[in-house]
Amino acid sequence: MHATFKVADYLCLSKYKLKTGMQQTPEQAFDRIIGLPLTKTTRNATVQYFHFGNTHYTTPQGLVLDIGELTIAVNCPWQVQLPDGQTIKHSEVYIRKREAGLPTPVWDWKKPGSSLSDQRLMQLTNDNPNLVVERVEQQQDFTLMLYFSDGTLLSILSDPETPADEYWQLFSNTGDGLSVGAGANGIIF
Repeated sequence: MHATFKVADYLCLSKYKLKTGMQQTPEQAFDRIIGLPLTKTTRNATVQYFHFGNTHYTTPQGLVLDIGELTIAVNCPWQVQLPDGQTIKHSEVYIRKREAGLPTPVWDWKKPGSSLSDQRLMQLTNDNPNLVVERVEQQQDFTLMLYFSDGTLLSILSDPETPADEYWQLFSNTGDGLSVGAGANGIIF
C-alpha cells in the first residue's frame, strides 16, 4: 500500500470515474505518482505546483509547454526536507532570490522565479534528476508526505487553523480527467 488514508475518509468518499470509465479511489490516484520523478516546479503567487513525469501541452497559440504528467497544486504550507538536513520552505517565497551583484531595486515576490524558494526548487530539480516518488502517505487533516528515492521528503501541511477551499489538488495533464484534492470540507473530486 503506497498511500495511507484514514478509515473515516473512506466512509465519506464515493468512488469517482475517470473519463476512461475506470473507477478509482483517492489511494489509487496517488498510486499513479509512484515511480514518477519530480521534474519541475512552478508558482503562481503563493500556489506552488510540483510537476511529476513529463508531457507536453500545446497552447491555442501553438506554444508547446513542457509540463508534468501529474501535478500537485499546493495552497497551504509545504516543506522539502533534503537528505543533508537542509529544508526549502513555502515561506521562502517572501525572500528575494540570491543574485550576483546589486539586487534589482524593485522586487515583486509574486513574480514566478523571483523568490528564494523558486531558486532553490529549480536548483533541486535541475541538480537531481533522480527525485523519484517511492511512497505517498496522507496523515491527519489531509497532510501529505511524499517520500523520494534519494531520501528527500516533501511535506504538504494543510492547516485546519487556516481553512481553505482547497489545500492541495493532484491532477493529470494528459487529459484523462484525474483530479482529487482536499480542503477544509474534505476530499474534493
